[in-house]
Order: sequence, then C-alpha cells, then structure tokens
Amino acid sequence: MKRLISAVALTLTIASFSSAAFGYTQVKSRNFPYIVGAGQFPQTKTRLVRHSLRLKIPEGSKALSQMTITVPKGLTVRNDIDIFDQSNQKIDDNITVKDRTITIAFPQQLTPGSELNIDLNRVLISGTSNGWLYPVSVRLVGLDVDIPIGIFRLRPFL
Repeated sequence: MKRLISAVALTLTIASFSSAAFGYTQVKSRNFPYIVGAGQFPQTKTRLVRHSLRLKIPEGSKALSQMTITVPKGLTVRNDIDIFDQSNQKIDDNITVKDRTITIAFPQQLTPGSELNIDLNRVLISGTSNGWLYPVSVRLVGLDVDIPIGIFRLRPFL
C-alpha cells in the first residue's frame, strides 16, 4: 500500500511540474517564423478588447507572403486590424475576415529579420473560456501551403 501511495505521489509531483507553452512556440527556430508573445488590452473583464500578437521572422527564414489566424469560438473579430513592423511603421496589407478565419496577404514580402505587431482591434467577447486559443499559420515565398507555426493563447481576466 505504501508503494502505491508513493507511486501516486511521485506521479502527481512530476505532472505538476510540466507546463503548457501556449502563446509562444515551443522551439524557436533560426529558420522559421515564430510567435514572440501576445496580450490583451484592457486587462480587465470587458466585452470589447484588443488582442495583440508579435511575430518574428528570423534572418535564416524565407520571406513571408501571407498569414492566417483562426479565431476561437466565443470571439468576433472585425476587419479592424493594424499591423506594424519593429520600428512601429504601418505595414501595407490586404486583410480578409471571413467566418472564423483572418487572412493577411502582404503585397510586399516581409523580409527575414522583421518583427510584426498585429493588433486585432474591437474583438467582441460573447462566450466564456479559460483561454482563447488562436492557431496561426504562415505562407512563405516559394511555397503554396499554409504552415502552422503555433498557437497564441490569451487568458481572460476575471
């Protein structure tokens, strides 16, 4: 009986040390875009918020031509999206919001070494969740497929 209790205690201890890596890619590659971070403003319980995402395109990556963000159920995103580079200059884009998918096409390819700040303005929260999960995919120059790069997670404020 003592062995069983010890085994259960050890298993629970080990399980409590593991953590999820939502909001950031687990492995930052020098050759592939990755999510740097995400945030919500205001950081209070309100129905209308701004969700922001930062994406890094490292020097060893191919240029970025398109990005797709899937909006979780319980949120409504309007076509009020701003995209800035690392020097806070607005980036030209062609944004389409259809159902639960945001597609951002960049007329000028985003070169390696860039960092994007994407602001989803006026996000309406109509549901409840322990965390909003936005899957993100990119399309690189020379490739005709969307490649998933990670999920950014935003926790609701209580």
